[in-house]
Amino acid sequence: MKKIFQIVLLVAVFASLANAQLVYDSVRVTDQVGGSKWLVFGIDPTATDGIDLALGEGLVPPFPPTGAFEARFFLPENNFSGTAASWRDFRFMDSVPYWGTKEFRLAYQPGTGSPGMRIEWNWPASITGVLQDLFGGVLINIPMSGTGFFNVTPALDRLKMVVTYDSSLSVELTSFGASVKGSTVQLSWQTSSEINNLGFDVERKSANTTWQKIAFVRGAGSTTSAQSYSYVDEDVTTGTYTYRLKQIDFDGTSTYSKEVEVDMAVSDFHLYQNYPNPFNPSTAVRFSVPTEGLVTVKVHDMLGQEITTLFYDNASAGVHTLSWNGKDSNGNDVSSGSYICRLTAGEFTQSVKMIFLK
Repeated sequence: MKKIFQIVLLVAVFASLANAQLVYDSVRVTDQVGGSKWLVFGIDPTATDGIDLALGEGLVPPFPPTGAFEARFFLPENNFSGTAASWRDFRFMDSVPYWGTKEFRLAYQPGTGSPGMRIEWNWPASITGVLQDLFGGVLINIPMSGTGFFNVTPALDRLKMVVTYDSSLSVELTSFGASVKGSTVQLSWQTSSEINNLGFDVERKSANTTWQKIAFVRGAGSTTSAQSYSYVDEDVTTGTYTYRLKQIDFDGTSTYSKEVEVDMAVSDFHLYQNYPNPFNPSTAVRFSVPTEGLVTVKVHDMLGQEITTLFYDNASAGVHTLSWNGKDSNGNDVSSGSYICRLTAGEFTQSVKMIFLK
């Protein structure tokens, strides 16, 4: 099941620095005799025109002797007229999400016997550029988008990339589904890429309720890597439930997913493992019954002695949730250790082991 979220595809790889948005892109420069180097560039609200050590930039040594391969970015100090160069080059971004144009200066030194260089790139759809000579595109004026390359044949050792970032593209929620797992509903979804994705409100409704937020799952921020998410809804009984996701950007804008539906039908008696386990101070005990009838749920110690009764009554068909807080029938705290929870319904019995830790 698919849903287009109006989130923005911006980068190839993303990392978070507090509230900063560090964007990684890359090009590869290769000479004709095997020398090769990946160069990383991008935008960040903390970047300057100089060396930003916190962003991984570092001043590289002078170009090697003649005959050795080298490639790097010259930094934009004094309109690229200085000597500062790095294999990583990040520029200041003044809006989130960012859209606009940045210029990067590419410098390289071919190895011996290499008359030309090969420039390769693999960018998302939101990034486009133009590869030009320093004369403004007189000799070289090559569009850069998607996956591509260009063989530089003129005797040039510097080029410029004019890179444009577009924030108007949308990304696809590639899947969203729900399935019944015992007495719970397992929700899972996947995105192909994200930008400024704060996260997802998980919303649910039933025949007797309107839409309600039941959880929030934090998003990945900005990334073009596929992300997988999940949530387990334990607060369900019998009946039909409908779920949807409300995707929320950092700026508060939101978009809803398509709805998915599950039917919680109980076909047999079952006592589920308590959760959490081990626990302190309390744990949830869930059981299901297919038809209405007398049900008993008790806690025993490991010697079989009864500690307390959690439930003794007629239970309607469906899933029921109890809670035990580590106290006996007199309200006294029990000691740390293992306990047995036992469900009895007619001739049916089932037990689970619980561990209480103080």
